[in-house]
Amino acid sequence: MREPAVQSPSLYERPGYRTLLGRIRNNARLYIRKQLELPRQEIAEIVRANLRAAMWFGIAFAFALGTLIALTVLVLFIALAGLTGYIGYKKLDLRGPTRSINSLKETMRWAKARLLGRSAS
Repeated sequence: MREPAVQSPSLYERPGYRTLLGRIRNNARLYIRKQLELPRQEIAEIVRANLRAAMWFGIAFAFALGTLIALTVLVLFIALAGLTGYIGYKKLDLRGPTRSINSLKETMRWAKARLLGRSAS
């Protein structure tokens, strides 16, 4: 008959002190190992959470940098618009058509002189 690979003690067998001390030692080692593993897991979770937070901070920084660039461009465009508007205002010539007005006045004088001169004769 074949014996099982793992031998389990019978329920009615009483383990000896050596077996009990071995179990206590193994349980103590397991307890200590679990107690050392717990902070490692907790620190790993904290690091993962902080990495996600750092990612969001990075995204916020990118948006802030984009806003700063956009505001800089906006200020630059406003300055260029003001400068070109000022140059355009300085080059603006707000006078009437003086040559046409003078020509019309001259034509009127000529016409009056001709008409008055003919009617007088």
